Amino acid sequence: MSVERVVMEITPWGNLSTSLVVTGQGVDSAFLPAALQLAELSSSEGIGVFSGPDWATLTVHDRHAKSADEQAARLLGLLRPRKPALDTLRESGKSVKVDVSGVADPGTALLISPAVLAGLADLQLPVTFTTVTESGEDPEDPLAWLDA
Repeated sequence: MSVERVVMEITPWGNLSTSLVVTGQGVDSAFLPAALQLAELSSSEGIGVFSGPDWATLTVHDRHAKSADEQAARLLGLLRPRKPALDTLRESGKSVKVDVSGVADPGTALLISPAVLAGLADLQLPVTFTTVTESGEDPEDPLAWLDA
């Protein structure tokens, strides 16, 4: 009896974005890089800071890291040495989490390796997953809920 291996092609979520999200009074685009000691951060590295009233994100751009695993690994590489700063943010009353967002159409999947998930767990931050679906309307910004 032969065993046939079935290989299914998995389509990843679209418009992926992986971010450190910090909310709280006084958080803005200048606060987050200063709090994390990221003076050397440049947009050419594929990581940007976005903000609104009392929130800011450190976001990995999908044009530099296509998969959720690559994005989370890049963010993890940036955050791991800054864990004491993340702990200080939480202790000061700020909400701090990692959010993976994207368009989740039927038949798509979000793939993050066990090693990257373990690294995220080591940060001791909540990890959330924000999904939107395409409905024929203009694509929605997956982080739009931050402005609410």
